Amino acid sequence: MIRQKITYLLFLTLLLSTLSFSQSSSRTTIVENVNATKAGLVHVLNRTGDTIILKSSKQIFRFSFLFHSQKESVLMDLGSKEAKIPLHHFAVGRYTVVAYREDAVYPISLNRIGAISKPSNAVADLEEDVLRASLPEAELRKRNITPRGKKERDTRLANVAPKPGKSRAEAEAKERERKARIKKEADAKANKERALVQAENKKREAREKAVAEAKAKEKKELALAQAKEKEAKEKAIAEAKAKEERQLAQIEANRKAIKERAKAEAKRKERQAIASAETDKKREIEKSRLEREKAEKSREIERKKVDYNISDVENEGLEKQSREEYRKEHLRPNGKKYEEAIEEDRKNKK
Repeated sequence: MIRQKITYLLFLTLLLSTLSFSQSSSRTTIVENVNATKAGLVHVLNRTGDTIILKSSKQIFRFSFLFHSQKESVLMDLGSKEAKIPLHHFAVGRYTVVAYREDAVYPISLNRIGAISKPSNAVADLEEDVLRASLPEAELRKRNITPRGKKERDTRLANVAPKPGKSRAEAEAKERERKARIKKEADAKANKERALVQAENKKREAREKAVAEAKAKEKKELALAQAKEKEAKEKAIAEAKAKEERQLAQIEANRKAIKERAKAEAKRKERQAIASAETDKKREIEKSRLEREKAEKSREIERKKVDYNISDVENEGLEKQSREEYRKEHLRPNGKKYEEAIEEDRKNKK
């Protein structure tokens, strides 16, 4: 366990030392162009970080270097699948190296963050130095360029000796004219390259703008869809709540209606019972009255049987009936007793 910890600490120390050394020794950073890598254009720095190495699956026929600080560019022809660009020609700052192939143009961002010493066999001209570092010896000789390690000559000037009979002034005038023509062509190429880079940047900006607009539109549509979904949910919840409240109100109304109907039914039954009781009472009273009247009518009056002969007036042996006794035993023609008739007559007289 202790041995593993020691090994881990040593490894961590070595890793931190390596990172610190690499960071302290890094003098250039390069941003990878993913499209270029996918297209077969490898662009990396060498171990010391003082040269860009490019290896392409197709021929790189041209280069351009855009200086961000000075807003100017340098254009040069290459015609090779491999290239090495010495970075001691570039001061500290930001640059864009553009590689031209038949299929497309590939910009590569470069940031110089530390000074690089000039090699002993380097030349001052950037184009000649790049060609000497990139092309093979045979190709250099075809282009009338002295390879490294050989006796150098000024390849930037015409290697044509003045013919006999011509003065040195004429040769220098022709040389100045040739340089002016070369400079004019280089400026034209640089302007063309700058226009191509600007067009590429505009295309890239247009693509980025379109992507940003599409993302914004998608985000807006998503927000709108979410808002609609939220509104629909809230509406559904509100409708469900309103429906529930209506159902509760209906239940309460039904309950009240049932109570009211029960009360009305109870009152109706109570009134019906009272009316029935009153009817029964009246019926009983009427029945009692009728029964009483019937009893009074059907009551028999005891009569005293008297045997007599009207013709036998002077017979004192016969029992005679007085008027009072007759009235007590008989009724008047209207069916009433004589006493009641006498009472009614008295009342009427009063």
